[in-house]
Amino acid sequence: MKKKKTLFKSSLLSLGLASYLLFRNQPETIVLKEPVSEKMSSAVFDDTTQEDTYLITEDGLPLALTIIQPKNQAVKAVVQVVHGILEHRLRYRHLAFFLAKNGFAVVLSDNRGHGDSVDKKNPLGQMPSVKRMVKDQLKITQFIDDRFPNAAVYLYGHSYGSVLARLYLQNNDDKITKLLLTGTLHYQKKAKYGVMLALCADVLAGKKSYSWILKKLSNFGSTDKTWLTNDEIEIAKALRDPRMLPGYNNIGVTTLWESIRRLNDISFFACQNPELPILSITGAEDVSITGGKRGLVDTKKTLNKIGYRKVEMLDFPHMKHEVINEVDQDLVYQAILDFFVK
Repeated sequence: MKKKKTLFKSSLLSLGLASYLLFRNQPETIVLKEPVSEKMSSAVFDDTTQEDTYLITEDGLPLALTIIQPKNQAVKAVVQVVHGILEHRLRYRHLAFFLAKNGFAVVLSDNRGHGDSVDKKNPLGQMPSVKRMVKDQLKITQFIDDRFPNAAVYLYGHSYGSVLARLYLQNNDDKITKLLLTGTLHYQKKAKYGVMLALCADVLAGKKSYSWILKKLSNFGSTDKTWLTNDEIEIAKALRDPRMLPGYNNIGVTTLWESIRRLNDISFFACQNPELPILSITGAEDVSITGGKRGLVDTKKTLNKIGYRKVEMLDFPHMKHEVINEVDQDLVYQAILDFFVK
């Protein structure tokens, strides 16, 4: 009996030591940096209006919204933008002004736990669940329907936003008229192992802790932003942007990997709108995120298997992850505009 107790204590000590070594808390520190000023033509503002507001969710979180729309022409449709990991809504203002000049209203929002969409229960770097993240986007769609009655809604998701946009489709594809994806993430088999590891961190270290190993495996906090774009000015902006996050807490990482894992859960997609036009725009040099040609083929096949018939994939040569911030961004802007107006 004594030996069993000693063995049990040793096991607990070993588990505790392993938990500490693997999941010890390494809190993120957000360092305020001097932002790089954004060059924008004054003529743009003459043709458009910008409004900043908050949308209160069911659990009380204020979601920060920026609405940019044409001033002197009717709204053709409303573009709902879902941003990617570690960033915020204002990085899409330039595209929003371009679209507004061409007759589209654009609703930018900070995802929960990003930018200004925070409160005591939802601090920076915390995404509580996949369901909650998608539900927030549904709330924004309802806001758009109330604000712009009878206007078509075009959903646009970039990077991790492309994942949330695809999961949005599961039971809600009848609420949108077009879907645009950029920096399109491909399904990764290792995501399920990432979920398992993150769940261990949630249990052993706490959901709101910051595990060093999850941070390392997710590559958060890296100062190398050259994978984003070939435009050095845009890289400098990202590095000095005080609103960019250094990483996520354990539950945030769990939500991130769980989202990617669900991309291939085809049985959960109702596909009520099989004729939904879907356009994916990626950079040919963005292999690690999109999976390259093989990953893009897999993404298209998955969407086709779900039942979507109108899926188009554009892969621009000599471009990286943030195609809307590339040196030749005008080509991408035009491709987006062509997709929205046709």
